[in-house]
Amino acid sequence: MYKIADINDYRATANVTADTAPQWMSAVTHILEHRSQDDECLEQLLQLLAQHCGLSNVSVAVPEASRRFKARFCTTGVVNGVYSFAVQHALCRQFESGEWLAIRDGQERPDVFEAGLHSLTAQHRCLLVPITLRQTVLAVLVMDVRQYNGAFDAATVRYFAVQMANLMATQVVPNFTTLYARPYQRVQENEIDDIRSAIERCNGNKTMAARVLGLTPRQLRYRLAKLEALPQSS
Repeated sequence: MYKIADINDYRATANVTADTAPQWMSAVTHILEHRSQDDECLEQLLQLLAQHCGLSNVSVAVPEASRRFKARFCTTGVVNGVYSFAVQHALCRQFESGEWLAIRDGQERPDVFEAGLHSLTAQHRCLLVPITLRQTVLAVLVMDVRQYNGAFDAATVRYFAVQMANLMATQVVPNFTTLYARPYQRVQENEIDDIRSAIERCNGNKTMAARVLGLTPRQLRYRLAKLEALPQSS
């Protein structure tokens, strides 16, 4: 007869305990469960993120006009704040690429920041983290890291950004239509002028033009390609 293995061989050691959720995660859960207004919830998440990272100045940048952004939410209490030229330039790039970007002292152009490879140093003054949903950048976390002196927790920052993206998904950004769940609409021949005008107003930035028109970048590219392929009326 074959010997049957003792079932105790497969049991976990008795003194092993399950990890408990960190305090900040419990706080996030509480905020989301008790939310009544999305704006208030976003502000609470932003304050919690800043507290967890030990930062005093963290804001959420949203598009205001062509190649211009404003701080819609800010932990310092500033309402609709204006960013410096270097940050504005980085935001334009980030809405196109969706990359994490960092700005160093004495530099006007941002560097790509890969959380798994790079770390924050004393030379960094600003970190920009995209708030992304379905590969579309809805907004950007702008983090003033000049006073930061700890180990950077990229996973937690990304987690907060995801929660904010889901909150912002159904909101209407000023001067723009809903950024998420756009219904499909049949292509109309008279759309070409509106699309070209939006692209021109956005200085050739098709991603920004898509938001102006209430489309995804993919929808705009599809419509533009289809419309340009139509025979031109004389």
